[in-house]
Amino acid sequence: MVQKKKKKKRLDNMTLLLIPLAVAINMVAYNVLYSTTMVILGDSIGTILVGAVCGPFPGAIVGILSNLVNVIKNPVMIVMMPLNALFGIAAGTLARRRIFTSFWKTVICTPIFGFIGGWLSGSIIFLAMGGDFWGNLASVVIGIPLFRAGVPKYFAMAVGQLLFDCIDKIVCLILVFLIIRSLPDRFLIKLPYGKYVTTKQYREEDIEF
Repeated sequence: MVQKKKKKKRLDNMTLLLIPLAVAINMVAYNVLYSTTMVILGDSIGTILVGAVCGPFPGAIVGILSNLVNVIKNPVMIVMMPLNALFGIAAGTLARRRIFTSFWKTVICTPIFGFIGGWLSGSIIFLAMGGDFWGNLASVVIGIPLFRAGVPKYFAMAVGQLLFDCIDKIVCLILVFLIIRSLPDRFLIKLPYGKYVTTKQYREEDIEF
């Protein structure tokens, strides 16, 4: 019993160490990727990663903390906090289905994250803008042209945000998959959701905590 409690504590400590690291990954990825591409945000890489290897709750914490950091620069971003938490929750939920053990399963899940980051966040922005377009690249390239072609404004905006966010999320998911695959199985299996992201099985006595 004592040994099991020690193992649980060690796992909790490892998760707590990964949370601030994941927040830092989000910040660095955003500053590097978005400034160079203007399409790929990259600010959910750490959130999805922790959700996948530690579970929905730690993933949600990373999303919330990352959002709080962004709020310092842009207070309006506070309304996106629930959506950032959803990235971590979705990653943890999908990890239990072992999608991060396969490249193609990981990629196929892109629309799920794209819907959260594109359609839902776009809807919030649309309402915040009083039912008008947000002056971002998705609106300029896709949303406004669709609207001028006769598509209702909300759907034109939502489709543009969804398509652009899917580009971001497919890159984020691929990077998360590659990070997970680069980590040793003996390290992954020590994490709360490690058994869901590795194809190799270990007996409990084989794992050194």
